[in-house]
Amino acid sequence: MSGSITNIFISESSGGSMVAKESVELGAGRGIIGDRYCDTHTDDQVTLVDADALAAVNAATGWSLTPQDTRRNIVTSGIDLNQWETSKFRVGDAILEGWELCEPCASLGALLENDTRTNADVVKALTHKAGLRARIIEGAIVGVGDAVASE
Repeated sequence: MSGSITNIFISESSGGSMVAKESVELGAGRGIIGDRYCDTHTDDQVTLVDADALAAVNAATGWSLTPQDTRRNIVTSGIDLNQWETSKFRVGDAILEGWELCEPCASLGALLENDTRTNADVVKALTHKAGLRARIIEGAIVGVGDAVASE
């Protein structure tokens, strides 16, 4: 079973705008070259979120969250990312290793709350659906449309 990359986002600074990219370089042991977390985190070098899981949250809640709203780097479709929480997998020509679910935090909840949803509503709705944190084992340039599959 495999899915694909539908979007890629980076931010050059913490709290800065997420910028869409057609392709990025995943640096082994480093992160996404040009992203705010490159060379700063040993474990969560890249974050991924599944667009299908987010669509399910929107359908259940009536919200209209976009993948960019989650502030994750790589957006996938057609694959359950949670299965790789402690496993290696391929993203294009790169090999990643999931290490923990990227559960929503109060900061993300605060960012996404509005007149119709509270911080707590956001955290509850996105629990186990907000993506995966991963280490980059073998780097490569990856782009929108690349396959995401088991190693």
